[in-house]
Amino acid sequence: MRAPLILATVLFTLAVVSEARPKKAAAKEKCKSGPVDLVFIIDSSRSVRPHEFETMRKFMINIIHEMDIGAAATRVGVVQYSSQVQNVFSLKTHTRLPGMVKAINEIIPLAQGTMTGLAIRYAMNVAFSAEEGARPNVPHVAVIVTDGRPQDRVAEVAAAARESGIEIYAVGVARADMTSLRAMASPPFEDHVFLVESFDLIHQFGLQFQDKLCGMDLCLESDHGCEQICESSPGSYHCLCMPGYTLNEDGKTCTPIDLCAEGKHDCEQICNPTPGEFTCSCNPGYTLNKDEKTCTMIDLCAEGKHDCEQICNPTPGEFTCACDKGFTLNEDDKTCTMIDLCAEGKHDCEQICNPTPGEFTCACNKGFTLNEDDKTCTMIDLCAEGKHDCEQICNPTPGEFTCACNKGFTLNEDDKTCTMIDLCAEGKHDCEQICNPTPGEFTCSCNKGFTLNEDYKTCTMIDLCAEGKHDCEQICNPTPGEFTCACDKGFTLNEDDKTCTMIDLCAEGKHDCEQICNPTPGEFTCACNKGFTLNEDDKTCTMIDLCAEGKHDCEQICNPTPGEFTCACDFGFTLNEDEKTCTMIDLCAEGKHDCEQICNPTPGEFTCACNKGFTLNEDDKTCTMIDLCAEGKHDCEQICNPTPGEFTCACNKGFTLNEDEKTCTMIDLCAEGKHDCEQICNPTPGEFTCACNKGYNLNKDEKTCTMINYCSFGNHSCQHECVSVLNGYFCRCNEGYTLQEDGKTCIPDNLCNTVEHGCEFQCVSTPGSYFCICPEGQLLQDDGKTCGTCRSAIIDLVLLIDGSKSVRPQNFELMKKFVNQVVDSLDVSVRGTRIGLVQYSSRVRTEFPLNMYQTADEIKTAVMNVQYMEKGTMTGLALKHMVENSFSEAEGARDASRIPRVGLVFTDGRSQDDITEWAKKAKDAGITMYAVGVGKAVEDELREIASDPVDKHFFYSADFTAINQIAENLKLNVCAEESQGEIEVKDPCACESLVEFQQATMAALDQLNQKLSTMTARLEDLENQLLTRK
Repeated sequence: MRAPLILATVLFTLAVVSEARPKKAAAKEKCKSGPVDLVFIIDSSRSVRPHEFETMRKFMINIIHEMDIGAAATRVGVVQYSSQVQNVFSLKTHTRLPGMVKAINEIIPLAQGTMTGLAIRYAMNVAFSAEEGARPNVPHVAVIVTDGRPQDRVAEVAAAARESGIEIYAVGVARADMTSLRAMASPPFEDHVFLVESFDLIHQFGLQFQDKLCGMDLCLESDHGCEQICESSPGSYHCLCMPGYTLNEDGKTCTPIDLCAEGKHDCEQICNPTPGEFTCSCNPGYTLNKDEKTCTMIDLCAEGKHDCEQICNPTPGEFTCACDKGFTLNEDDKTCTMIDLCAEGKHDCEQICNPTPGEFTCACNKGFTLNEDDKTCTMIDLCAEGKHDCEQICNPTPGEFTCACNKGFTLNEDDKTCTMIDLCAEGKHDCEQICNPTPGEFTCSCNKGFTLNEDYKTCTMIDLCAEGKHDCEQICNPTPGEFTCACDKGFTLNEDDKTCTMIDLCAEGKHDCEQICNPTPGEFTCACNKGFTLNEDDKTCTMIDLCAEGKHDCEQICNPTPGEFTCACDFGFTLNEDEKTCTMIDLCAEGKHDCEQICNPTPGEFTCACNKGFTLNEDDKTCTMIDLCAEGKHDCEQICNPTPGEFTCACNKGFTLNEDEKTCTMIDLCAEGKHDCEQICNPTPGEFTCACNKGYNLNKDEKTCTMINYCSFGNHSCQHECVSVLNGYFCRCNEGYTLQEDGKTCIPDNLCNTVEHGCEFQCVSTPGSYFCICPEGQLLQDDGKTCGTCRSAIIDLVLLIDGSKSVRPQNFELMKKFVNQVVDSLDVSVRGTRIGLVQYSSRVRTEFPLNMYQTADEIKTAVMNVQYMEKGTMTGLALKHMVENSFSEAEGARDASRIPRVGLVFTDGRSQDDITEWAKKAKDAGITMYAVGVGKAVEDELREIASDPVDKHFFYSADFTAINQIAENLKLNVCAEESQGEIEVKDPCACESLVEFQQATMAALDQLNQKLSTMTARLEDLENQLLTRK
């Protein structure tokens, strides 16, 4: 798809030059570029001036005039954008050229913001959709023309558009941002990004393709450099490779496609590459199978082509002999002999070695068994294996055994069993009570309840009671080794046979006490409860009554309890904390009442009353104020304020109470001068309102007045300024204009014809002012009137021009004219400016040093005689030459502290060596560096070469045809003071641009005045209506 898209570039860039060609060119047969879907995305923001948009309109028309328009050929769509996107016409709308031209001529600019990202998204989603006429498998090309920085993000949406198959060309004009253009355009940027200084230069894009579109076969007529195949296309060419080869990154040379190296083959062993193909083969000893991919080993063993006695081991196409395990190969490498490790002593058997081929087995003597290691032997121990019938002790011998008995036993006649020697049974002991036999011995013990004495023979009874080893609560009775418990008199033994419980006649109810029974063991005594006394019968009780006995200190009531008393109070009283005296319950003081005003307490109760000026209501609780005002019992003029049983008089807001405290007088703030009205004060009680005299309006502060501005209702058709006066208005013109008889329109004064302007070359009039301009090649001097060359004309200037092969001879001639344009702008002389010229390619050549020529004509002649070098682009080497040689005293450089040194590099491509070191050294040496790039020049390199500020020392043009404009812009910058940044660098056309802008603005204002005339008339009617109402 790459070639058709490049062709699209050729088509659109060539078309823009059609205006410069003779009209007969329109009759030429149009180029047959193949089907293309082309969409123009045109910036119509407010920054694009009307005449610039007309240039853009012609730009599109000229392009489509050169294209083969048709439903099956080239389809064209146009989208314009600002803050919004408008589809002017889609790819399917027009199939004939006249309809397209008519639609383009009818475009009305949107004149708003610059939403370039929004426009690209619209083109991707809508303009290049099948519904809008886009075709599959046809190149999709978008041409974006813009003059400003996008106000939205473009990088992501542009990447998505390119990913969808749209090839994007970005054409930037004047204020366009190069970074944004690169973010939008398809790679490589040198083919898809263009930037020019103004819309007037947009047509120069096609000049470099002027003779290439249809007539020239570049493969035949140019040094194309293709290694194998060159394929022409209208106005271009591209290199191809023969089958089996691939095109390298340089787009010219070819490399064989090695499928073997790329792993794109299915050979099992050896891959033999040929360009784009391969054949398979096998390693020695293998044969290629019928599939011509896999290999099979040649197996002589399997084919029986060997003389091995035992084993044949195949190798590819050969074999080796081997022996079975336990055999060794003889010297003939064919027959085998058994390996006898026993005979060779190469074994580790403990007793017997039995040989086998290459191995051996071990065995043991009689009565021994072979261990698990198959080497050592262990005696067969029938005792340990339990293969014996000895009752007690088994003594092993190899494979046999004998029996024995333990100490204290004797072996029976069967030589197997044993009998214990019992000394107790034989009466051979001296125990007092019990003899315990052990084999051949005995021990003594005692019967239960006895303990063995220290002689280990006699016994003593164990008395647990005497030893305290019992748990009887009262009495312990001993028995041998045991005991029994008993109780004292009046107690009984419990079921645990240990503890005792007192016999409690009280608890058993075996008593006749009236109140309290106090038990003793087996007996009891009677007692009385607290507050009672025991009678003489020692059984019954009588209560002690302290109240009846008068033994109390209660103030009011005494309540007796046994042996004690409690005090109480009469109704309406409460017992105090001393629990003796009483205090009256005061419900009023406790707040336990619902009287509204006055509470009168009685014991435990209350009655209600009212304050003076109030009367008690029927509920005997609440009070009502006696209101003399409501009853009409007052003589107040305005307001009566009641108080209980009385009243006071007051006045309404804005009135004051008189001395009689009954009648009122209005407060007049206007009469008292207590107001801030600017003109008229209207009093109201205690306040005021402001008003204005006729012809004035009250302001928002409702105090001050402003004269009615009759111009605020409209400018009354005044072309410039409407001036309001009392009860009317008049029109006034801006400075430099004269009011006409209609009292509304203004005509500019031509001051160039009426004043002594003093301009040396030409006076240009502006409304209310004028300015002077100079002819091309000269500059306006500091007095603003006279003309001359640079104001600071003494510099040493060395120009480094790129003479590489990519420049081409015709462009090299344009470069020499550029150099001469720079020379024309300088004051060249022995004591003035000196100029040196260096050309570089793969090497560096000084064309002439600073001290060779002393006049501009000599330098210009020498420049035109410079011969084109061709070859490479060693910009770094050229910078080194300039620093070390060109600005040396030997070549005419003067003292740098007095004469500024300026270097200018002109190149059209990327340097083939590093520029960083010598670009920095040049600037560090005090040389002011300018960088001019054309075509494929790398912006980053140019910026690295240029001095600060970079924007004033770096210039770029899409092609050589626009470098004359760079020369015009550069003329002011190469002067010494300006190159040092001491004088502001101005555009030589700035004044003319200002005039153009002012004229365009005035024209726009005239149009606006015409459109607003109807509204003005309506506003005048409204004004009259408002005046009538006033």
